[in-house]
Amino acid sequence: MDCPELQQAATQSRVDIDRFEQAIASNRGRNQAAMYFGGVIFPPAYLAVRTDEDAKKALDELQSRRDRIDRLSKAKRCPAGGN
Repeated sequence: MDCPELQQAATQSRVDIDRFEQAIASNRGRNQAAMYFGGVIFPPAYLAVRTDEDAKKALDELQSRRDRIDRLSKAKRCPAGGN
């Protein structure tokens, strides 16, 4: 990959990471409500909790990819503006 391709890959990684972080954050409030409701009023409400394991795994993989892109960009001495 040359520098422009690395910059494009870094930009796409940031977009993807933001998307997964937003999905995980959006479930946080829902999960807190389900935990409270399940603990206080109706225990089967625990089933409504979303663990986001798939999203968290994908986020970890994307962050690892972003790190590899950053290291490669530095090794190739690409301009920092794109990363």
